[in-house]
Amino acid sequence: METSTEPKVLIQPGYATGDMFAIAAALIDDDNLHVIITKGNENCKDPTDKADSIKKFYEESEIAKKRIHLVEVSRLRNNKDELKETICKLRKQEVIPEKEVPLGYGTDYVAENFTAEMRVKLRDAWKVKSDERENNAIQKWLEEKHIPISGGRLLILWSRFSGKNGDIHIEHDTSYFGIRQIIDRAVNMYDAIIITGDKGYQTERRDIGWRRKDDSKKRGHQFDEIAKEVKNRDGVSNVFNITEFWNDKDSDELPKWGGNTRMGQFKLYEYFKNNFDEVKHLGFRSGNLEVMAMLGYKVLYMEEYGSEGGNRMAKWNENRGKILKNLKKKGINIDNIQDIGYKRLQLHVLPTRTGKYLQDKKANLEKEVNERIKGMDEKTKKELVKTDKRKIEEIVKEIIKNEIRRPNFTPGKKDGTLKPNEIRDEYLRGFGYSDLNRLFDEYIRPEGWKENEFTIMREKKYYLDKRTTEEAKILNQGEREKRTELIATQPS
Repeated sequence: METSTEPKVLIQPGYATGDMFAIAAALIDDDNLHVIITKGNENCKDPTDKADSIKKFYEESEIAKKRIHLVEVSRLRNNKDELKETICKLRKQEVIPEKEVPLGYGTDYVAENFTAEMRVKLRDAWKVKSDERENNAIQKWLEEKHIPISGGRLLILWSRFSGKNGDIHIEHDTSYFGIRQIIDRAVNMYDAIIITGDKGYQTERRDIGWRRKDDSKKRGHQFDEIAKEVKNRDGVSNVFNITEFWNDKDSDELPKWGGNTRMGQFKLYEYFKNNFDEVKHLGFRSGNLEVMAMLGYKVLYMEEYGSEGGNRMAKWNENRGKILKNLKKKGINIDNIQDIGYKRLQLHVLPTRTGKYLQDKKANLEKEVNERIKGMDEKTKKELVKTDKRKIEEIVKEIIKNEIRRPNFTPGKKDGTLKPNEIRDEYLRGFGYSDLNRLFDEYIRPEGWKENEFTIMREKKYYLDKRTTEEAKILNQGEREKRTELIATQPS
């Protein structure tokens, strides 16, 4: 397909890392596209600000620096006036085009323009091919980790904890118990199962105070324990935890193939594709999995029915046929269009208890809006409407939606708010059985697989009762450490 020759600019807030890879793909394929990345200045302390790393990735993708513009602002969110003034200054300097396109332009561009030629461009820009020296270093690194360097089937499970770190979609963060369910059932189907992506998020237990702050550094141990359990139960050692492998300081081999860099990480997944007969990637909706699909790897992502933002990425799968049909009606040639490969499975119930809780909150949104409005006095209502200029129902609904997007009890917000007791008391951890069956039927189970499959039962996660300060003092040190270990090792 022919791309537009009209210069245009996309404005990307520094927190919008989820859009980064689709925007990068559009920038790589269309030389007329510019991007403005907003970054918080010295007065803006936003933990989700990743502007510098976004800019670095674009530059490493060999996008011309003259098309990448980093601007500092006092606020990353709700800052239209300051941003408008900054853009006017850039236009006066003639460094950016007049036409602006929305943040989702990258996603739309890929949906409308993805071809075999574009895939080659992306693979070249993201440098996935390794030379002989790099391949040897990857092999040695895998051998250090006791991971097979080749084989038949490989399942790669992507871990995500960005929600707990303060980003949106905490409901899509990884469920340790859900990972257990998948691995225990799939372990005999694959020569190797690798867990990659984020290490687990773990903070000290503020409500009980028994877990030391230093222990929060020991993230990801639950994945190691799952691998050990499989080995102890089945006598096979084919489950491996490489979460945040790019931070591995103990290996001399990692830097040799660039595994300690974002761009270099792609080489590992390319190696797997070239050295295993079948490789499958699985995780919740994320930019990382978008990259895997665009590079040509087999990918399935999960999200719940009605997921916020779900329609945006459905343009790459279920809704793409309609998009291409409309392009054809306009006389645009779509003969060279290729499948992106970013497949989706929608779940009825999310696997984490927090996810289930937020699902219920969304389902009862209208009811909660009415209850909150009833509880407000007239003065409060008038003040809200006066400052917002919308109907009170719309204002309150947006307030509740924001609470769901980034709940107060999110660990990364560090405001000390405890997780509501009902999350612990009313919800089972793990995938629902019907969702898990569909996941295996439609993706995980290899074709022709006939052997029995082991299914673990879902259950509640039990916590130690809270104790008063005096009661805690009575516990001897050995008992306290024993209880601390129990809490730390329970999967969520």
